Amino acid sequence: MKPTTLYAYHMKADQRPRAEVPLDFSPLVGNWINTKPDTSYLVRVVLTQQDGHLIVRGYGVNESEPIDWGEVDAVPYAAGTSLMAGGFHAFYNLDRIETHLVANQKLGILVIQSYTRYLDGSGRTSHFAREFFHRL
Repeated sequence: MKPTTLYAYHMKADQRPRAEVPLDFSPLVGNWINTKPDTSYLVRVVLTQQDGHLIVRGYGVNESEPIDWGEVDAVPYAAGTSLMAGGFHAFYNLDRIETHLVANQKLGILVIQSYTRYLDGSGRTSHFAREFFHRL
């Protein structure tokens, strides 16, 4: 099949029409709590929509109270062929600790994979985690 537009195609999913309306972030927006109370990673994630952007604010586990990672822009992704946002990725650089968050939402559960590497000279091993969140 020869493409009829100037867009590149690498797989069938790339043959998506141009969207005239922005993605609907409502499936992702909210205050999400980790389903595992004794997690060692993220305890909470807050997703908001601000000026057409999807914003993520992560909270890491700490002894006394969660560590606020601050807000970063997230890149939203459509779920299948719909215009509903079903996932996102975001990047944090916190004092020479890099963490990529990659998430998808389905049936009211937000699944977040985190990929962390240490650039602080500590010698700690890079790692990933996958955890499940529900809306508060």
